[in-house]
Amino acid sequence: MRKLLLAATALLAIGAATQAQAAPDLSARIFEDGNLITGSAVTSTTGTLFVSSSTSNFSFLSALTLGFPQVAQPALDVQTTSISSLASFTGTHTITFEVTQTGLDSSSAGAPLAALASSFTANFLINGSAVSNVTIASYVDANNTAFSTSQLLASRTYTNGPTNASGALLANPTLDGSLFSETVVITATFTGAGASLNASAQIVAVPEPASLALFGMGLLGMGLVKRRRDGANLSA
Repeated sequence: MRKLLLAATALLAIGAATQAQAAPDLSARIFEDGNLITGSAVTSTTGTLFVSSSTSNFSFLSALTLGFPQVAQPALDVQTTSISSLASFTGTHTITFEVTQTGLDSSSAGAPLAALASSFTANFLINGSAVSNVTIASYVDANNTAFSTSQLLASRTYTNGPTNASGALLANPTLDGSLFSETVVITATFTGAGASLNASAQIVAVPEPASLALFGMGLLGMGLVKRRRDGANLSA
């Protein structure tokens, strides 16, 4: 009996460890005017996720996202989010992309007081005056909940173009669990037909000061070696 209990305990421990070490998942979904677009909710465990859809107002809605293992944890790279309104578009309508990555190792972000940087771009490509605004925001959740917006990292709103770029926006969220999730939300409001918008968002870890110092020392060492070699060549 004791052996059976020990074996059961070992199996449970292995199962828990496997669950904790499971590869992060990517998920995305698209909303129009607050309503989930049918067929737009997708999930991937490969580190690459592509979502696309269309509606009676929008001819093209798509986003390509990279996560682990395509990029190192805890990076989340929401690339080439594209929105185009139809020629028959009327009224005012809002599109929202939500992209999330769950199962990230908190230590990869420097937990418990993490150091993460977000960066955003928004390009008003065609008929930009028919795009009222676009808001891009990034979040993390210490409970590893998909699509959670419990801790805001950064947010920017753009109202005109043609090109907008935020640069690096630093944040120090509290991640007191072993796993956490990241979420990017891109919301764009269109007021006219024939308009196109591209947007992107990225979350990356900020290198620790010690790592930066080592990197700087490495660069300095490489410079000294090159200088000595150049000096030796001149002497020869």
